[in-house]
Amino acid sequence: MAARTYNHERWSEDDDRLLRSMCESGKSLTLMIVKLKRPIASIRSRAIELGINLPGTRIGLRRQRRTASARTPRQSR
Repeated sequence: MAARTYNHERWSEDDDRLLRSMCESGKSLTLMIVKLKRPIASIRSRAIELGINLPGTRIGLRRQRRTASARTPRQSR
């Protein structure tokens, strides 16, 4: 089986601007894939690098730590 190769160019400033504008306007991830001509993993990783929140996902959001008081104990059966 041959290894999968991607011949995608590096992210340009125009690509970053387009990704930001589509995220801010709430465009779908599917539309971003088509417009940017990049795989989902590439778009997700770039969004994380830039700190952009992808619509419909939790990507780009900082995780909030749970405090001990916020945890609920499991109910016994």
